[in-house]
This record gives sequence, structure tokens and C-alpha cells, in this order.
Amino acid sequence: METSPERDRAVDLGLESTRARYDRTPYRDEVFADLEVGRLLGLARLLGLGPESQERLRVLDLGCASARHIRDQAARYPQIQFTGLDFSASELAIARREVEDAGLGNVELIEADFLEAEVEPGAYDLVLCHGTFSWVPDEVKNRIFELCSGALKPTGLAAIVYLTYPGWKQKEALRELLNMRVAQIKEPEQQVRESALLLRLLKASYSSRPDDPHATSLLALTEAMQASARNVFIHDELGRDHDPCYFLQFAEWADECGLQYISETDLGSMTAVALPEEAGPVLGELSPSFLETQQIIDFVVNRSGRSSLLAPKDTLHLRQLSEQALAVLEFRLPLAPGTEIQSEADDLLRFNSIHGYSVEVRGEPQGRLIRHLAECARPLSRAAIDTFMQSVGASDLHLDTLLLGLLRGSVIDPYFPLAIAED
Repeated sequence: METSPERDRAVDLGLESTRARYDRTPYRDEVFADLEVGRLLGLARLLGLGPESQERLRVLDLGCASARHIRDQAARYPQIQFTGLDFSASELAIARREVEDAGLGNVELIEADFLEAEVEPGAYDLVLCHGTFSWVPDEVKNRIFELCSGALKPTGLAAIVYLTYPGWKQKEALRELLNMRVAQIKEPEQQVRESALLLRLLKASYSSRPDDPHATSLLALTEAMQASARNVFIHDELGRDHDPCYFLQFAEWADECGLQYISETDLGSMTAVALPEEAGPVLGELSPSFLETQQIIDFVVNRSGRSSLLAPKDTLHLRQLSEQALAVLEFRLPLAPGTEIQSEADDLLRFNSIHGYSVEVRGEPQGRLIRHLAECARPLSRAAIDTFMQSVGASDLHLDTLLLGLLRGSVIDPYFPLAIAED
């Protein structure tokens, strides 16, 4: 069989054995709320980037697996062209079958590993990479950054989801214990059985110490591992590569590859609200840079993962939200399916976000807007929100200030106005 330098490097890095593992056991099929394309394009416009119109929009998904995420989005947004790239033949076989069955003409699927892959330069409005970056060797990480840098339009954004320290340290220790136990076992099914026994032992031990905060924390992690689906467990807990990093390492490496860090897909996670009031003067005395502040916040909240937005490095960007963009965007409440808004004393509203946490809103007129958005099946334009606020007697409201505040706290999500296929 003929070989290439890229193929030889893949063998040296262990990618061939990893490919075989995914071909044998496909990963889970799911949609990622934080990487919803309409929302990401809305964030791009809000951040002073992104497209001016709906025409010729293109999205690239690096490590698409069976492409459930882009398949669902392609059906929802038929005017957008989606390209998925993955190295697993079995995963892509599933994807191609589903794409054909759904009659999706706006999905292209490419089989290649990242070391070999080439993408059309400067052609994509969005590049997505979920669940891959922290599970590949450094050379492949570097190639992910290079692919993002080369593929993006000047005003495009890359969204990369990855694991971070310090929050992942405890989970990493448990994972290392499991891998020590199964290191000499080659059969994946036996690895899973041995791991399950070890997790049962750990759970019983941690459960017996309810007054020990350390044991309580480890118990929650152990139970989460036990709840993992078999195919997820094989790859996430027993996979060959596992490499979280600190946020500053990620941002600096991206910079070396021609990308600048812009923000998180969850704007509310970037604030220092977790710091007590007395910490403000100390933070001022430290005078950390924007990136250093983000790293400090990770330690304050013990963050275990980020979903970061990157733009081409030569794009002029001040990391400020654009008030002018509000006029062309739409807005929706990220209310988790099957949940309701809870009303409490002192005009406090609380709801579970689709992004995985609880959101609190206090006072009027925010409360009225939140309730109204909860009743709307689709995102509302700024003009529609203005009309509603006037109808409830809030005509003297500075609406743009209100919307920017709710956006910064991730209370509402911005959406780029896209034509949506009817169900």
C-alpha cells in the first residue's frame, strides 16, 4: 500500500488505532445548543463580525462524526451549505445514509484526518469543532487551529469546545485511575466491565463519607461516569488521548496560528460576577489583561470546559458588543425544553437555560420581556420587542441598554435573521 508523509505521521501519532476504535464503536449522536448556527451568526454580528446577508453562507464542522449536529441544522437552514469532515469511515457511512434519507442537498461530507485534510481557503462563515480538540495529540491540535485560520472568511468565527483546568483536574484523576486498571486489557468490552466494577467500589467509598466535601465532589463525578452511555465511556474515559489545558495556553496557541480569541459562546460566563465585592480593589491593583482576567475567572468558578470563539488575527476587533447590530438581530429566550419560568418573591424570575444552568432575572421591565419571549415560538426582532414594550407601558425604556444587559448575562440569545424551513 502506498503511503504519504501525512499517513506516516498519523501512524506515529496513533491516529490509525484511534480511527479503528471509532469505526468499531461510533460516538454518540447529538445536537449542541451552544453551536446552533443561527445563534453563532447572531453572536458574530453582535461582536462586530459575521455576514451582512443570508446569501452564500457556509459552515465547516471539523470532527463531525455521524454529522447529527449539521444534519439537523441543514434541515432547519436550507440556504446554508454545510461541510462535515471526519476520519471515521463508519461514522460517515451513517451520516451519508441519513443525509440521503432526509434529502439534504446542502450537506457535503469529507473523509480525511486533519493532518491530510485541505479546505477551501477563506470560504467559511463559521468553523465548528466540538468534542475533538482535547482528545487528539498536539500536532493535530495545531492542525485544527491552522484549518480554522485558513478556512475562515475575514469576518468569520471558529467555535471550539474543549476541556479546561483547573475544573477538569479531579475528573482527570479518576480517568487516570480507570486507565491504570485496564492498561493491560485489549478488549473494549472487558475494559468497560472492569471500569464499572472499579466505579462501584469508588461510589460505595465516597457515599460512606457524606460529611467530607472532597468525597462529595468525587461522588458526583463517579456517578456521572456511571451514567455515561457505553460508546461515550469507551472514547471519553478509556480513549488513547486526553489533554485538557489552561485557557491562557489555548489562547496563546491560537494566536501563534493566526487566530485571536474573541469571546465565549456563552457571554455570561465571561464576567467576574463570581468575585466578592471586596475582591474588586484587589483585581484593580492586579490590573490583569483581558485574557488573564478570563484565566482568573476559571480558577474562581473551577471551570472544566470552554466553548470559545476565535477570529482571524488580522481582523480589527475591540471585543465590544455592537449596539448598532441590535437593529438587524433577533432574540429568543434560551428556556430549556420541558421547563417553565419560576416566579419568586421580590420580582425574581428563574428558569433553566438550554445551555445547562439556571438563570435569574430580577425586576421590571425585564420580567415582562422574559415572560413574553417565553411565549414566542420563534426569535423576535428588536422592532417587535419595542412594539411589545410600548404595549405594556414601557415606552420610556432605553431598549438597547436593556437588550445589551440581558445579552451580556446570557439571559437572552441573539440570532441572525435566517429563513427557517417549515416543519
